[in-house]
Amino acid sequence: MSADGEWKTVSKKKGMKKRRGDVKERNIAQGVENLSVSEGGRIQRKIKETIEELRSSEFWSVCRETVQKVTNKYRTVPLVTSSGLDVGVAEFVEYKHGDLDHCQTTLEFVCYGIGSFSSSVSSRYQLALLFLLLETLKIPRLSCLLFDPLFTEWEKRFLKDCGLVVIKENEEGKRQVDRPTLFYMIHCGKALYNNLLWKNWSPHQLAQTILIGNSFKGIEERLPARVLKRDYMFINYILAVTEETAFPYSDRYMDIFNDTAIHQFPRRKLDSKPKEFWEGAAEPTYQQCEDLEIILNG
Repeated sequence: MSADGEWKTVSKKKGMKKRRGDVKERNIAQGVENLSVSEGGRIQRKIKETIEELRSSEFWSVCRETVQKVTNKYRTVPLVTSSGLDVGVAEFVEYKHGDLDHCQTTLEFVCYGIGSFSSSVSSRYQLALLFLLLETLKIPRLSCLLFDPLFTEWEKRFLKDCGLVVIKENEEGKRQVDRPTLFYMIHCGKALYNNLLWKNWSPHQLAQTILIGNSFKGIEERLPARVLKRDYMFINYILAVTEETAFPYSDRYMDIFNDTAIHQFPRRKLDSKPKEFWEGAAEPTYQQCEDLEIILNG
């Protein structure tokens, strides 16, 4: 958002969990493919209001501190233009100055499964948190990539107008990292996390991966051990070398950010595993899964 309060446009599943209300969302979303100017403006105002509400909450205050502690090792020397402004820093949300405000991050940001934010309140809050994270971590918007099968054409245009990158095809979570990458995957299906781990099954790649999503410890506690080992073997394997930090608890946002944690895979722990641990990692299949919680590609 610019200083005058207007929206600033930047110029120039096997994929996700079947969240509660997805069927309803999909039906509603079909009616908002091409919104009227007034309806589009109404949704934009709701998103702005959600951002500001979340920004002023105790939940965000604690969450921000938690995320900063995890990602501070990726801070770098700032990139500055001739005008003195940070390169790539969009003005969608107001800057808050602090000790690290002038440091740019090397992180890429990938978001899967956020849902249809024009029709879902929960999705709107998750999108609001995404914008606050980009602001706080100083991640340029062109380094933020998003995909959800539920995105309408209006939502895709909105995200692109905000300077973000919409992934064209359903990757099923199989994105290989080549730089430090933060994956934002709140309430996605277990197969999506499993696919992501498989695609990056090496100490070098997992050490560059940070994942915000459903607690792996929670998955282990709720899922029978035989099912976890059979269907989600990479989640099962990585548990022993995962450092997990829970999001703060909030009554207000319990249904939106519950069971959410930040997952890291420290290189020292990854290197402690024998060579055989990393060899022969076959691409996951889910033929025996009764509730896959994903949307297939195609």
